[in-house]
Amino acid sequence: MVLTIAGLNVQAQLSTDADWKRQVYETEFSFGLQGHTSGYAVNFRAQKFVDGFNKRGLEIELSKIKHPKEVSSASSRSQTRARGYVFGRKNSLFTLRAGLQNEKIVFDKTDRGTVSINWLYSGGLSLGLLKPIYVQLDSQPSGGEILVERYNHVKHLSSTIIGEANFFNGIGETKIWPGLYLKSGFSFDYNDSDARLSTIELGAIWDLFFKEVPIFYEDAATGDINKMAFFQLYISINFGYRKN
Repeated sequence: MVLTIAGLNVQAQLSTDADWKRQVYETEFSFGLQGHTSGYAVNFRAQKFVDGFNKRGLEIELSKIKHPKEVSSASSRSQTRARGYVFGRKNSLFTLRAGLQNEKIVFDKTDRGTVSINWLYSGGLSLGLLKPIYVQLDSQPSGGEILVERYNHVKHLSSTIIGEANFFNGIGETKIWPGLYLKSGFSFDYNDSDARLSTIELGAIWDLFFKEVPIFYEDAATGDINKMAFFQLYISINFGYRKN
Protein backbone atom coordinates (compact mmCIF):
# COMPACT_ATOMS: atom_id res chain seq x y z
CA MET A 1 0.00 0.00 0.00
CA VAL A 2 2.92 2.35 0.75
CA LEU A 3 4.32 1.67 -2.71
CA THR A 4 0.93 2.39 -4.25
CA ILE A 5 0.68 5.77 -2.48
CA ALA A 6 4.24 6.63 -3.51
CA GLY A 7 3.43 5.74 -7.11
CA LEU A 8 0.36 7.99 -7.06
CA ASN A 9 2.49 10.87 -5.71
CA VAL A 10 5.01 10.48 -8.54
CA GLN A 11 2.24 10.43 -11.14
CA ALA A 12 0.74 13.60 -9.65
CA GLN A 13 4.10 15.38 -9.86
CA LEU A 14 4.63 14.35 -13.47
CA SER A 15 1.16 15.44 -14.52
CA THR A 16 1.72 18.84 -12.89
CA ASP A 17 4.87 19.38 -14.96
CA ALA A 18 2.99 18.41 -18.11
CA ASP A 19 0.11 20.82 -17.49
CA TRP A 20 2.00 23.65 -19.25
CA LYS A 21 3.06 23.26 -22.86
CA ARG A 22 4.77 25.88 -25.02
CA GLN A 23 2.78 27.07 -28.02
CA VAL A 24 4.64 27.10 -31.32
CA TYR A 25 4.14 30.11 -33.60
CA GLU A 26 4.96 30.55 -37.28
CA THR A 27 6.99 33.77 -37.30
CA GLU A 28 9.08 35.86 -34.91
CA PHE A 29 10.22 39.51 -35.06
CA SER A 30 12.69 41.15 -32.69
CA PHE A 31 14.73 44.29 -32.09
CA GLY A 32 17.94 44.43 -30.05
CA LEU A 33 20.48 46.78 -28.47
CA GLN A 34 24.03 45.49 -28.33
CA GLY A 35 27.26 46.41 -26.60
CA HIS A 36 30.48 44.77 -27.78
CA THR A 37 34.20 44.96 -27.12
CA SER A 38 34.69 47.39 -30.04
CA GLY A 39 31.61 49.58 -29.76
CA TYR A 40 27.85 49.17 -29.95
CA ALA A 41 25.09 48.06 -32.37
CA VAL A 42 21.37 47.80 -33.04
CA ASN A 43 19.73 44.89 -34.83
CA PHE A 44 16.49 43.62 -36.32
CA ARG A 45 15.51 39.99 -37.00
CA ALA A 46 12.63 38.32 -38.83
CA GLN A 47 12.51 34.54 -38.45
CA LYS A 48 10.22 31.65 -39.34
CA PHE A 49 9.83 28.47 -37.28
CA VAL A 50 10.92 25.39 -39.22
CA ASP A 51 9.60 23.17 -36.43
CA GLY A 52 9.05 23.41 -32.67
CA PHE A 53 12.78 23.77 -31.94
CA ASN A 54 14.35 25.46 -34.97
CA LYS A 55 13.89 28.78 -36.72
CA ARG A 56 15.56 30.54 -39.63
CA GLY A 57 15.44 34.02 -41.00
CA LEU A 58 17.03 37.36 -41.82
CA GLU A 59 19.22 39.51 -39.58
CA ILE A 60 20.10 43.18 -40.16
CA GLU A 61 22.55 44.95 -37.85
CA LEU A 62 24.20 48.38 -37.79
CA SER A 63 27.37 48.49 -35.69
CA LYS A 64 30.06 51.00 -34.71
CA ILE A 65 33.51 49.40 -34.72
CA LYS A 66 36.48 51.00 -32.98
CA HIS A 67 40.06 50.10 -33.76
CA PRO A 68 41.97 48.82 -30.67
CA LYS A 69 44.40 51.74 -31.09
CA GLU A 70 41.68 54.40 -30.82
CA VAL A 71 42.45 56.51 -27.75
CA SER A 72 40.69 59.84 -27.47
CA SER A 73 42.88 62.91 -26.85
CA ALA A 74 41.68 65.89 -24.82
CA SER A 75 41.21 69.26 -26.48
CA SER A 76 44.25 71.53 -26.53
CA ARG A 77 41.95 74.29 -25.26
CA SER A 78 40.57 72.96 -21.98
CA GLN A 79 38.21 75.92 -21.55
CA THR A 80 36.14 74.78 -24.54
CA ARG A 81 33.52 72.06 -24.64
CA ALA A 82 34.86 70.58 -27.88
CA ARG A 83 34.74 66.85 -28.47
CA GLY A 84 37.93 64.87 -28.04
CA TYR A 85 39.70 63.48 -31.10
CA VAL A 86 41.83 60.44 -31.87
CA PHE A 87 45.31 61.37 -33.07
CA GLY A 88 46.04 59.85 -36.48
CA ARG A 89 42.51 58.55 -37.12
CA LYS A 90 41.34 59.49 -40.61
CA ASN A 91 38.02 57.59 -40.76
CA SER A 92 35.27 56.29 -38.47
CA LEU A 93 34.13 52.73 -39.20
CA PHE A 94 30.53 51.57 -39.08
CA THR A 95 29.30 48.34 -40.61
CA LEU A 96 25.90 47.29 -41.92
CA ARG A 97 25.51 43.53 -41.59
CA ALA A 98 22.84 41.59 -43.48
CA GLY A 99 22.74 37.82 -43.29
CA LEU A 100 20.87 34.60 -42.68
CA GLN A 101 20.39 33.33 -39.14
CA ASN A 102 19.66 29.90 -37.72
CA GLU A 103 18.52 29.36 -34.14
CA LYS A 104 17.96 26.15 -32.20
CA ILE A 105 16.36 25.60 -28.79
CA VAL A 106 18.85 23.49 -26.84
CA PHE A 107 17.08 23.73 -23.46
CA ASP A 108 13.34 24.34 -23.54
CA LYS A 109 11.23 25.97 -20.83
CA THR A 110 9.86 23.34 -18.44
CA ASP A 111 7.29 25.65 -16.85
CA ARG A 112 6.20 29.28 -16.82
CA GLY A 113 8.82 31.49 -15.24
CA THR A 114 11.74 29.32 -16.38
CA VAL A 115 14.35 30.18 -19.01
CA SER A 116 14.98 28.63 -22.41
CA ILE A 117 18.49 28.52 -23.89
CA ASN A 118 18.96 28.86 -27.65
CA TRP A 119 22.07 28.44 -29.79
CA LEU A 120 22.26 30.77 -32.78
CA TYR A 121 24.62 31.35 -35.64
CA SER A 122 24.49 33.69 -38.62
CA GLY A 123 26.59 35.03 -41.48
CA GLY A 124 26.43 37.21 -44.55
CA LEU A 125 27.55 40.56 -45.92
CA SER A 126 29.31 43.15 -43.78
CA LEU A 127 29.31 46.48 -45.59
CA GLY A 128 31.83 48.78 -43.95
CA LEU A 129 30.93 52.49 -43.94
CA LEU A 130 34.02 54.70 -43.71
CA LYS A 131 33.19 58.30 -42.76
CA PRO A 132 36.10 60.79 -42.87
CA ILE A 133 37.01 62.67 -39.71
CA TYR A 134 36.65 66.45 -39.61
CA VAL A 135 38.17 68.60 -36.85
CA GLN A 136 37.69 72.07 -35.42
CA LEU A 137 40.84 74.19 -35.75
CA ASP A 138 42.06 77.36 -34.09
CA SER A 139 43.22 79.64 -36.93
CA GLN A 140 45.62 81.41 -34.55
CA PRO A 141 47.53 79.87 -31.63
CA SER A 142 46.33 82.67 -29.35
CA GLY A 143 42.70 82.05 -30.21
CA GLY A 144 40.97 83.19 -33.37
CA GLU A 145 38.39 82.05 -35.89
CA ILE A 146 37.33 78.39 -35.61
CA LEU A 147 37.78 76.48 -38.85
CA VAL A 148 36.39 73.05 -39.77
CA GLU A 149 38.54 70.89 -42.05
CA ARG A 150 39.04 67.26 -42.92
CA TYR A 151 41.67 65.91 -40.55
CA ASN A 152 45.22 65.46 -41.86
CA HIS A 153 47.82 64.24 -39.37
CA VAL A 154 50.69 66.02 -41.18
CA LYS A 155 48.98 69.34 -41.90
CA HIS A 156 47.13 69.77 -38.60
CA LEU A 157 49.28 70.19 -35.50
CA SER A 158 47.82 69.02 -32.20
CA SER A 159 48.33 72.55 -30.81
CA THR A 160 45.83 73.94 -33.33
CA ILE A 161 43.14 71.22 -32.97
CA ILE A 162 40.25 72.18 -30.71
CA GLY A 163 38.48 68.85 -31.11
CA GLU A 164 36.51 66.67 -33.48
CA ALA A 165 33.84 68.48 -35.49
CA ASN A 166 30.16 67.62 -35.67
CA PHE A 167 29.54 64.00 -36.69
CA PHE A 168 27.63 65.01 -39.83
CA ASN A 169 30.61 66.85 -41.30
CA GLY A 170 31.88 64.64 -44.12
CA ILE A 171 28.96 62.20 -44.05
CA GLY A 172 28.44 62.75 -47.79
CA GLU A 173 31.99 61.47 -48.41
CA THR A 174 31.33 58.10 -46.76
CA LYS A 175 32.85 55.14 -48.64
CA ILE A 176 31.60 51.55 -48.71
CA TRP A 177 34.11 48.86 -47.72
CA PRO A 178 32.66 45.39 -48.47
CA GLY A 179 33.28 42.28 -46.41
CA LEU A 180 31.71 39.28 -44.68
CA TYR A 181 30.75 38.43 -41.12
CA LEU A 182 30.15 35.38 -38.94
CA LYS A 183 28.35 35.35 -35.60
CA SER A 184 27.59 32.71 -32.99
CA GLY A 185 26.12 32.91 -29.51
CA PHE A 186 23.56 31.81 -26.96
CA SER A 187 20.32 33.58 -26.05
CA PHE A 188 18.36 33.22 -22.82
CA ASP A 189 14.61 33.83 -23.15
CA TYR A 190 13.03 34.72 -19.79
CA ASN A 191 9.62 36.07 -20.93
CA ASP A 192 6.60 34.33 -19.34
CA SER A 193 4.53 34.72 -22.52
CA ASP A 194 4.83 32.42 -25.54
CA ALA A 195 3.73 35.25 -27.82
CA ARG A 196 6.54 37.58 -26.73
CA LEU A 197 10.27 37.25 -26.25
CA SER A 198 12.72 38.99 -23.95
CA THR A 199 16.24 37.67 -24.25
CA ILE A 200 19.77 38.30 -23.08
CA GLU A 201 22.28 37.17 -25.69
CA LEU A 202 26.01 36.47 -25.40
CA GLY A 203 28.35 35.63 -28.24
CA ALA A 204 31.11 36.57 -30.67
CA ILE A 205 31.26 38.32 -34.06
CA TRP A 206 33.98 38.24 -36.69
CA ASP A 207 34.05 40.84 -39.49
CA LEU A 208 36.43 40.19 -42.39
CA PHE A 209 36.77 42.90 -45.04
CA PHE A 210 38.15 42.18 -48.51
CA LYS A 211 40.99 44.65 -48.04
CA GLU A 212 42.66 46.57 -45.23
CA VAL A 213 40.38 49.15 -43.63
CA PRO A 214 42.08 52.61 -43.57
CA ILE A 215 40.99 53.84 -40.16
CA PHE A 216 44.39 55.40 -39.35
CA TYR A 217 47.04 57.24 -41.29
CA GLU A 218 50.10 55.03 -41.56
CA ASP A 219 53.70 56.22 -41.70
CA ALA A 220 57.12 55.31 -40.35
CA ALA A 221 56.14 56.45 -36.86
CA THR A 222 52.83 54.59 -36.54
CA GLY A 223 53.76 51.51 -38.57
CA ASP A 224 51.27 49.15 -40.18
CA ILE A 225 48.29 49.36 -37.78
CA ASN A 226 45.29 49.08 -40.10
CA LYS A 227 43.81 45.61 -40.54
CA MET A 228 41.21 43.59 -42.42
CA ALA A 229 39.55 41.59 -39.61
CA PHE A 230 37.78 42.63 -36.39
CA PHE A 231 36.78 40.22 -33.64
CA GLN A 232 34.23 41.25 -30.99
CA LEU A 233 32.59 39.68 -27.96
CA TYR A 234 29.08 40.98 -27.41
CA ILE A 235 26.08 41.10 -25.11
CA SER A 236 22.67 42.22 -26.29
CA ILE A 237 19.13 42.65 -25.01
CA ASN A 238 16.39 41.72 -27.47
CA PHE A 239 12.63 42.25 -27.41
CA GLY A 240 10.03 41.00 -29.84
CA TYR A 241 6.88 39.05 -30.54
CA ARG A 242 5.67 35.90 -32.28
CA LYS A 243 2.55 35.37 -34.36
CA ASN A 244 0.81 32.87 -36.64
